[in-house]
Amino acid sequence: MTHATRGSSLRLLVRVPTIVFLVLVAIRLAILGHTIAEVTGKPVTDVYVLRIEQIASSPGTPYRDFPVEYMFPENLAMQLIGGSGAEATAIRLVFIAFVADLAAAAAVWWGWGRRPAAVYLVLGVPLLSFLYQRFDLVSVALATWGVALVERRDDVGGGIALGSAVMLKLWPLAVAPVMLVRRRWRALAAAAAVCLVVGLAWLLAAGPKGPVQVLSFRGARGWSAESIEGNLLWLASHGTLILEQGAMRIGAAPAWAKALLFAGLLGYEVVVWRRAGGEARDPAGGACLAAVTAVLVFSPLISEQYAAWLLPWAAVAFEGDRAERKVAGIAATAIVLTGLLGLFYLMPFGWAALAQRWTILARNVALVLLLIVWFRASAPNAAGSAVVADIGVDARFPSGGGEGV
Repeated sequence: MTHATRGSSLRLLVRVPTIVFLVLVAIRLAILGHTIAEVTGKPVTDVYVLRIEQIASSPGTPYRDFPVEYMFPENLAMQLIGGSGAEATAIRLVFIAFVADLAAAAAVWWGWGRRPAAVYLVLGVPLLSFLYQRFDLVSVALATWGVALVERRDDVGGGIALGSAVMLKLWPLAVAPVMLVRRRWRALAAAAAVCLVVGLAWLLAAGPKGPVQVLSFRGARGWSAESIEGNLLWLASHGTLILEQGAMRIGAAPAWAKALLFAGLLGYEVVVWRRAGGEARDPAGGACLAAVTAVLVFSPLISEQYAAWLLPWAAVAFEGDRAERKVAGIAATAIVLTGLLGLFYLMPFGWAALAQRWTILARNVALVLLLIVWFRASAPNAAGSAVVADIGVDARFPSGGGEGV
């Protein structure tokens, strides 16, 4: 090979990642345009968008005068973008989700490198048919920036971002222990301060009813059709699907069952973060991925958009060792199945309902398998899980940047 040919090949290799990013962003721009065309060309029927309109246009004070199932900052955002018609609300929401999606990718790039950012964008493609009509990507972006900032030793910034993510959606509590694992006490204090300030503002503005309404999803009683329990009931035809408090539910979830699930979630999270503190792996990868997946597995409510919560941690885990890549691959399978489920929801054919049930089952099996595989791989006596001795936590984990973690 001549020097000129070799130089041309190297320039091509340099350009390929940029081309990939441009294609992935172009796909998102196409989805953005398609979504806007859909909401302007026909009546808006999306349940979440209509709920935003209902909350924004209802007289009285949210939480006090009528129940709201969303956290205080999300409710404020709903008040800002809603109230002027479902079409206008849907358009504003799609732009917010698009910007948040790119912000999350930028956080992965800044914290862990160019390749994980590309993986994040690739993994998100199957979910784009519905994700740009949801608010979840905002919490994903905040949580990812929070962990990335902690990776880069910006403790105050990371703590503020993580605290904001927790108060927007509760699920980032699952990744917040990364501050404890890294022993970033300033980050923890900043996150606690944000939660305290927002919590006090919520209490003053809405009274004490708000947290109860959020945790109970406005007093909903049934199992979500996409939860493990609800899906099994649906497959066995034990009960009828009904729209309850904005989600399709089946049967009744007794208090003791919810308490048992919560105990299981707490137990698994303790195991995750105790083991993460004694490993040489970056906790932003497999540990965060397992912690967030546990929230889904042990919850009586799962919705398709919750798969977005897995995206950044799966992208980082793909840069880890063999065990990390294995759980990342399982997460990718669950994400693809969720994207397929979103397509089945749009199909008017009679067989689509059956396809939905079995796709949900396959997705839930993948989520449970992820927890099992990570639990076994992270065990103290598992191959490749030996603790790196005689060095501190901060020395074990690189601070980010570059291609790998």
